[in-house]
Amino acid sequence: MIRKLVSLLLLVAFLLTACAPAATPEAPAVEQPAAEQPAAEQPAAEQPTATTEPVATEVPACTEPVVLDLYMVGNGDTPARADVEAAVNEYIEPLICADVVFHIVGWGDWFSKAITGIQAGEKMDIFFTADWWQYNELVAQGLLLPLNDDNGPDGNLLAQYGQGILESLNPAFIKGTQIKGINYAVPTNKELAIPGGYVYNVTFADELGFTAEEAAKITSLRDLEPWLEKAKAARPDEYPYLVTTAIPFDPNLSNLASGVPQNLVSMKLAPDANGAFDETIYNIAETEWFKEYVTIIREWQQKGWIHPEAALQGFESNPIMNAGQFFITPQPLKGNNIKAQELVNSSGNPDLKLAEIYTQPKIVGTVNAGGSMLAIPALSEYPVEAMKFINLLHTDPKLVNMALFGIEGTHWALEADGRVNLIDGAWYGAHPGAWVWGNTQIQYVTNKEDPEKAKLLIDYSTDAIMHPSLGFRFDKTPVDPEITAIQAVVDTYFFPLVYGYIDPATELPKFLEELKAAGIDKVRDEVQKQYDEWKAATK
Repeated sequence: MIRKLVSLLLLVAFLLTACAPAATPEAPAVEQPAAEQPAAEQPAAEQPTATTEPVATEVPACTEPVVLDLYMVGNGDTPARADVEAAVNEYIEPLICADVVFHIVGWGDWFSKAITGIQAGEKMDIFFTADWWQYNELVAQGLLLPLNDDNGPDGNLLAQYGQGILESLNPAFIKGTQIKGINYAVPTNKELAIPGGYVYNVTFADELGFTAEEAAKITSLRDLEPWLEKAKAARPDEYPYLVTTAIPFDPNLSNLASGVPQNLVSMKLAPDANGAFDETIYNIAETEWFKEYVTIIREWQQKGWIHPEAALQGFESNPIMNAGQFFITPQPLKGNNIKAQELVNSSGNPDLKLAEIYTQPKIVGTVNAGGSMLAIPALSEYPVEAMKFINLLHTDPKLVNMALFGIEGTHWALEADGRVNLIDGAWYGAHPGAWVWGNTQIQYVTNKEDPEKAKLLIDYSTDAIMHPSLGFRFDKTPVDPEITAIQAVVDTYFFPLVYGYIDPATELPKFLEELKAAGIDKVRDEVQKQYDEWKAATK
């Protein structure tokens, strides 16, 4: 009764104070796969083993399992979901006395369905988030439960029911996702360095003569232009450049000031030739780089290289990519061609072949630690069971591989070398992929992937450079009115500019003028102030 009263008060307080974040026309690109390698030449993979034993012995007989509603972004619902839920629930009921219902919400629908749903107090018990996907904003609005707060409404859930999470995760994940010392979500155990780059359609590239050697020569947007021209001529009914919100060759650190729309306030990503970082905060929109970028994209739009509906809310790039009806698309990457192969696996298209081009160095920032997380909404009635379920995703190979691949024998089969043969990719193609399910180190890999994939994901970051801002989190409270005003300006200009729909020669100056009037300089100064204070304190 007390908990329900607290929940009601939280909801009333939120409805009086919170406002919905603006929808974006396209979700940040999902992660990517690796080039196929002949199975016969690959060594057998070790079977995943549990990091801790499931705690079934401590759970009394389950007579009335609670129902956990889990909200995950992805490609949308699938008829396979009901069977996967039934199999998962048969397994977890004796362990945690709970059932789960998966809600797979399309990328383009996430803000209008999932975000507005959590704001309205709809029943939700586990909720996908990320530093680039509303984590800070949801915490600021009081919508996520503190997970390691001894004085919180449910105590220290991580310490009590997340022992396997704490044992399996690199401590950098825990510290890197804290806000003022509190974790509001549990990170996936995966790679830490996520440079930007491209994924390209190998089959189409072969038709054009775009070899791996040619791909290695792409060091700027202009280098792509002869190939985009050839691609449009070869397939005039397609749009060769599949634009997403990922921006290739971006020299700026992603999500330095979470809450500031579209990363408009940030600092340089990489060090100079001497290894020194420029820690000055910039208004990205007024840099020469941004002006050049939107100018080039405008030219590409006018040439018919970019889909005419790409900037519209709800536009989905994944179906176009899955069908192989494109030449190249910007994506966040994770090393060793792993992302490209993951995209192949989730596409459901057996003929799709993808490869990667890297356009950023390996730099680890705060956003990378929180690149994929599962949170518990503040109004969940079942936070203990929710934490137990998330803990199983970090420790129990059977559960995590059901969540990833579906039902063994129906959707997948384990081959002699310890890799997975996808029989039916309906479930695998509905969710984003391996990077959202708990612990990549206890996941199987498909027979199209390197058997050492799990190890490679972690090893990829060993020589990455730590950005000096790692651990910094911006508190937007002092400039909330300005950020609200900036968001309105962004809604008018940003996507039309970065997708090439309006002429930057006339519209970029208007964008900059209205940003100034909205208070972008005050926001930039506040970020610099907080960063300098944080830097002094961390020294």
